Amino acid sequence: MRGIDFTLVMPVAGALLAAWLDVRLGDARPESPIQRGVHAGLSVVALFGAVGLLYLVHGIPQGLFMVVLLTVFFPTLVYALLACLWMLRALSDLTGLAGR
Repeated sequence: MRGIDFTLVMPVAGALLAAWLDVRLGDARPESPIQRGVHAGLSVVALFGAVGLLYLVHGIPQGLFMVVLLTVFFPTLVYALLACLWMLRALSDLTGLAGR
């Protein structure tokens, strides 16, 4: 797989996994818009940390870099996309579009 293919597949796979998790979590997802906003903020901080870690380990062999990418960055990306779905739910609840 070329680099650009992996770059395109990773966010799509993360979004599908986040949507699946959102459906599976159901009642366990945060209820209030404030809790959802806190998760969105934490996910942004986690993404900055994961990208910073990727910059730190950039010179290591490619196989080890892929392990770090899939064990650190990908779960962080899924969490950020899941928090994005939760924020969309919060905005929909606040605007009243959810009841229509």
